[in-house]
Amino acid sequence: MSSLTKGPDLKPPLKAVNKAIEKIWKTTEFEIIDNNEISCNNSGCWYKIISNQQELGLLYNGRINSCRSGGCSVNLSEEAISYEYFDYLLFTNNNGKVLWVKIYNYQATQGHEVMSRGWLNQFKGIHSGTALEFGRDIETISGATVSASALTDDIQNVLSCAF
Repeated sequence: MSSLTKGPDLKPPLKAVNKAIEKIWKTTEFEIIDNNEISCNNSGCWYKIISNQQELGLLYNGRINSCRSGGCSVNLSEEAISYEYFDYLLFTNNNGKVLWVKIYNYQATQGHEVMSRGWLNQFKGIHSGTALEFGRDIETISGATVSASALTDDIQNVLSCAF
C-alpha cells in the first residue's frame, strides 16, 4: 500500500482505505496497485484494487485546491495566491460507477460540512459521463459552497478522464 503516496504528496489514511475496501467488496484479502493505464494528473492518481487476481474496482486519491482564507474574490497575482485544499478518496467499480467517496485531510478554514457522510452519499451510483449540475443534481451546502462545488466538478472531471 505504500504506492498510495504518489501525486502531490498525497498520503491517504490507510486504515480508512482498508475499511472502505472491506465494506464495499466484503473482503480483507486485496492489494492496491498503480493503474498505469490511467495517467496521474497533477491533483491525484488512480489505483487498481485486486483480490485473488481479479480486479474489483478502482481507487482515486485526489487533492482539490480551494480558495484561500479571505475568500475567492480577493485580487492577488497568481504567484501570491495560497490555496487551501482537501484530499479525498473515490472508489468506483470497473465501469466507472461511484461506490464510495471520503474526504480526509481537510485543510480549508471553512466548509467542513462537505465531509458529512450523508452529503457525500449523493455521489454513490453516479457514472462516468453523467452530467452533474451543482445545486440541481448535487445539493448545495450552506457554508461549504466552494468546497462542495469543487468536489462535484472534480469527481465529474476525473470520472470522464478515466472512463
